[in-house]
Amino acid sequence: MTGSVIRMYKSGSAIAACALMLIFSTGTQAQTSESQQRLSTPRNQSSQRYEINQTFGGQAFYKDNNVWVYTKEFADLFGMPAQYIEDVRGVAAAAFRIEDSSFQDCGFGGRADACRKVEQCLIDLYFDESKNPLPWASEIKTQWLPRYSSMRWLRPLDPKERPHGTLAIDPPPGVVRNETLHGQVVPFADPVTRREAIFTSNRSASGDDEAVSGAMGIIGYTRDFYKPLSVVSLQFGCGGSLRKRVNIRLDAKKRGAFESPIARFNRIVLPEGFVQRIMDLQKEQRDKDAIFYRSLFAPPLGTKGTSNNVQPTTAQ
Repeated sequence: MTGSVIRMYKSGSAIAACALMLIFSTGTQAQTSESQQRLSTPRNQSSQRYEINQTFGGQAFYKDNNVWVYTKEFADLFGMPAQYIEDVRGVAAAAFRIEDSSFQDCGFGGRADACRKVEQCLIDLYFDESKNPLPWASEIKTQWLPRYSSMRWLRPLDPKERPHGTLAIDPPPGVVRNETLHGQVVPFADPVTRREAIFTSNRSASGDDEAVSGAMGIIGYTRDFYKPLSVVSLQFGCGGSLRKRVNIRLDAKKRGAFESPIARFNRIVLPEGFVQRIMDLQKEQRDKDAIFYRSLFAPPLGTKGTSNNVQPTTAQ
């Protein structure tokens, strides 16, 4: 009798254990399924698709402030949206943005405390060097000027000692700087004459495609960041109207931006759609600036003013 009870007890325990294992297994499978679903759900931080990264998904994310243009190959490689694929020439991609400097421009309207941020208009050019090689003069793979440095506020040094500015980096051995321009980074040169190669554009100039409106300072570069892609960041300039298509050139010149080049290298053509997006972004910025400037002065007598009057930033 006792043996039968023991056998029944053991049998019941086995059934209970099986039930517990089934419950645990089912719960584990549900948790695994839920975990897999969470992992497969696109998130801003982990997605390889630009559209998902730039879509609010219920959590904080970094918002891209660039406007883009690129080739289909670049879009496929980096998961970029097809809507910005255009006939850009000479580069695989370009990205334009407006950045606020960390310091301010003050003294507007005769008031020491009327201040606004200093704006910089920049463009990144992505070169596929298997198709459009650059005339590198430096073995240094990457150089970037600081967006801001306290050195800016130091007393200017003797021009004989630092003729190209406090932040200027010495050119590679044997490279001759442009005699007029004061580029702080000198990564490109004509391999024959060893003259510095500079970027110019026809962004606002009248005339043919070879017209020049001015030089574009190099902010920095990274060579072969994703072989064979190299990126060069330039000062684009914020003022003035733009041509429908903007050409950018890399030429070796003895002095200035407007003389005939000693040697010609890269030629970039920014298409109309991209240039229009640049102009739209600049207009938004000008509209914001206009509100600031209007806020400096009282509305004319007999008017009620505007409801969106903004007080100037107070200098810290």
